[in-house]
Amino acid sequence: MRTPPLILIVEDNPASLEILSARLSANNYDILTAVDGRAGLDTVREKHPDLILLDIMMPKMDGIEVCKRIRADASLPFMPIIMVTAKADSKDVVAGLEAGGDEYLTKPVDHAALVARVKSMLRIKELHDTVVEQSNQLQLQLKTAAKIQSLFWPEIPVLKGGSHIWAISVPAGYVGGDLYDVITLPDESVLVYVADVSGKGVPAALIMAALSTQIRSEALVQNEVDKLLEAVNNKLYSLTSEEGFFATIILSRYWSSSGKLELTRAGHLQPIWITATGTETLPDLKGISLGVSPDVQCEKKEIVLTPGNSVLLISDGVIEAENAKKELFGNDRLMGHIQNTTGPPWGKSLLEKIQHWRGHAEASDDVTIVEIWRDQQ
Repeated sequence: MRTPPLILIVEDNPASLEILSARLSANNYDILTAVDGRAGLDTVREKHPDLILLDIMMPKMDGIEVCKRIRADASLPFMPIIMVTAKADSKDVVAGLEAGGDEYLTKPVDHAALVARVKSMLRIKELHDTVVEQSNQLQLQLKTAAKIQSLFWPEIPVLKGGSHIWAISVPAGYVGGDLYDVITLPDESVLVYVADVSGKGVPAALIMAALSTQIRSEALVQNEVDKLLEAVNNKLYSLTSEEGFFATIILSRYWSSSGKLELTRAGHLQPIWITATGTETLPDLKGISLGVSPDVQCEKKEIVLTPGNSVLLISDGVIEAENAKKELFGNDRLMGHIQNTTGPPWGKSLLEKIQHWRGHAEASDDVTIVEIWRDQQ
C-alpha cells in the first residue's frame, strides 16, 4: 500500500465530491476523483487506488455495476470499497454489499464516521497486502524446495541378468512426503524402497529428507533388510515421536543375476507380484509404521523373480487417487489395469492410466511407483 494511501472518490454530485475530497485531504490522503461510474471504473483500472469511495446513484453506470465489474476483474488487486448511499437501511445498501462492497456510508456523510471507516478499510487493505506478499514469498520458497527435493531422486543403475528398475514420484503439491531410493550395495545387490511420510507439504518433505539420510547411513552397516528397518525405526522414533509424525515403508534387496528379492515392511501397502499367469500372493509381512513405537521387530521374506516377473512397490496415492467425482482409483482398477495390459514393465502405463482417470481433478496425494522386473526369455 502506498504512503500516503491513494483514495478514489466516485461521486456525481459536485458539492458532495468537494466535501469528501477536502475532508480526506485534511487527513493526509492522496485523492483521485471521478464524476460518473464509467470514468470511475477507468480510473480504477489505470491507477489501482488503495481504497474507493463509491456513490451508488450515478449516471452512465451506477455504483452497483461498477462494484460488480471491479470484483469480477481478476487482474485487479484487492481494493476496499465503501459504498455511499443517500438512504440508510435501503435495498441499495444490501445490493451494494452483495455486489462486493466492504462498508457503507449514508449521506449526509458524518466526518467522524468517514475517517473511521476509511482508516478501518485501509488497515484491512494493509493486512491483505501483507498476506499476499508473504504468500508470494512462500510460493517462491516452495518452488525452490521442490527443486531441492528433486535431488533426492536417485540415478537408476544398469542391472545384470535382464533385470531393470523404473521409478517415479509425483508430488500432490510443490513438495511431497513420498520417497523412493535405489542404493547399490558392495555385493552388487540393490536396496530399493518406497516410503510415505504422514502429512503433506514442507514438514513431510523435511521428515522425508531425514528418513532418506537414515536409511543410507544404516545401509552401510546393516546387511539384513529387517534389521536395517528396525534401526531406522529407532532413529525416526527419537526424532519425530513427540510431533506425531510417522512413515510407512516397503523395503527390498534385489540380486539382479539370480532374481532373488528380500522384502520387509512397516505399515506400507503390500507389493504387487506379477507373473506370466497373473498376480501372485506375496508372503504376508507384518510390521507397524516407522516412528510409532521404539524397538519394533520387522519380518523378512524372500521370493525369486523369474524371467517375465515384475514387482510393483507403490504408495497409497495410487489407489487413493481421486477423479472429479471424488471416486477413488481403487484396488480393482489397479488389478484390472494389470490384467488387461501387456508387460513387463507395467509401472509407466499404470501412471498414465491414473493420470487419465483423474483428468483435471486436483491431486489429493503423492503418487509413487517403483517397478523391478526381469525380461522375458
